[in-house]
Amino acid sequence: MQGIKLAVRYIFCFFLLFISSCNNEEQKQEEQQFPFTISNEGELQGKLGQEIPVKLQVNDKLKVLVAIQLDDTLKIWKNVKSSFIYNFNTVKSGIGKYDIKFIGETEKGKSFDQTVTLDVLSDLPFNVYETTVRASFSHLPTSFTQGLEFDGDQLYEGTGDPSYTGATYVAKVDFKTGSQSTKVSVATPNFGEGITIMGDKLYQLTWQQQICFVYDKNTLKKIGEFKYEGEGWGLCNDGEYLIMSNGSSTLTFRNPITFEVVKTIQVATDKSSVSNLNELEYVNGLIYANVWQEDILVSIEPSTGRVKDLINCFNIVNQIRSATNASSTRPEVLNGIAYKKSTKTFFLTGKYWPTLFEVTFSPKNT
Repeated sequence: MQGIKLAVRYIFCFFLLFISSCNNEEQKQEEQQFPFTISNEGELQGKLGQEIPVKLQVNDKLKVLVAIQLDDTLKIWKNVKSSFIYNFNTVKSGIGKYDIKFIGETEKGKSFDQTVTLDVLSDLPFNVYETTVRASFSHLPTSFTQGLEFDGDQLYEGTGDPSYTGATYVAKVDFKTGSQSTKVSVATPNFGEGITIMGDKLYQLTWQQQICFVYDKNTLKKIGEFKYEGEGWGLCNDGEYLIMSNGSSTLTFRNPITFEVVKTIQVATDKSSVSNLNELEYVNGLIYANVWQEDILVSIEPSTGRVKDLINCFNIVNQIRSATNASSTRPEVLNGIAYKKSTKTFFLTGKYWPTLFEVTFSPKNT
């Protein structure tokens, strides 16, 4: 009986190997029959201003071959008989990751397609800066800081609510003492994110509720709201448009009257794209951004998405870690950028930080 079971087991294993072998052979045949392939698929990266060559290996004559990006047709080739190179124009595309679909049709009428991702990086190396602390002020350690902004000498703060206990709010804050003169809570389950002030209005994003609340900046009375798709993270403005992050490498410019999308940019250094963009501040023609769960800021060129500067904030983060570890309180991440025009200094804090730092940026000593 044991011998019969063993024989059945061998037959079953042989059957599986046979099926697997047939599948592999069919796959090889399908690959051989595919009329075109992209031979440098793993090398499709380049810098802004350069062309990225896409090498198409043509295995069979094609009646037509089309390159498509989203809904736009990039190029059409007819009666393709031999291999060739398609040069992707990065000046036209700009920085970012782009999916290009190639669709080929044989003379027999069969269609085949292949999609590849091209990665366009910045053409300029970034500068490295360090933070110098000019002063330190008290900050409410129960505030899960999501947005921070000065309007003149008045500091405004917006918070989130990871425990969903009603701790999301916007407030006017005395930056020297940390006390709040005016505060408006936001009902759960709304999870507050970035804030910005434009004209007489204060805008506050929500994380996953897809609502932007609008307040009168003087009274903090709610005067309106907008709906949007996706997550909301950071928010700033350039005086014309609201600029919004969603945790990716993309920044979205929106009309402040309608909240409609005007344009988007993708952000990258000359080494890689930069995702997890969080709290934002617009200063002197550049967008400054926290990179979530990193102890750095980056400054971004709004017209291209190129990272101009990387600002090392390790010194202030280490101060917080030392202080909170001493009191057995778990430190939270750097988050919160505000610029004070009258002093030309930045104010930085973090989620549940007990300190607000006034800082300047200086080139890293080499």
